[in-house]
Amino acid sequence: MDTNDVQYRAYFTDPDAAPGSDESETEMRVESWSADGLALVLDQEEGRLVSAKERPGFLRVERHDEPQVRGVIPGAGWKLGQKDGLSLGTPVVAFLVYDGYVRPITGLPPTGTGRVSRETHQLVQHRE
Repeated sequence: MDTNDVQYRAYFTDPDAAPGSDESETEMRVESWSADGLALVLDQEEGRLVSAKERPGFLRVERHDEPQVRGVIPGAGWKLGQKDGLSLGTPVVAFLVYDGYVRPITGLPPTGTGRVSRETHQLVQHRE
């Protein structure tokens, strides 16, 4: 059984990024392809698909083989803590279950889009 969902993402320069920031790019999911083979992304303001290449700040399109979520488990008192152990950290809302691993979710952005943190955390169970 194939557990991967192949997706493509279009990357753009982030006009809101601080100068010198490590997070100077933003991404959009490629929703479809034009008859000419151009990657199409959703223009939310116009409510239609547009060519990613025509949007300001276009950098590239990348293929992502993303595993499928198999289930969701409640956070149940778990928190993400810093590796040094000094901070109790952020409460885990839920865990996404994939084949062979889980990923903690600490919140959902109100816009439906977000950034991926490259930081490493420890999981600690907080008991009150």
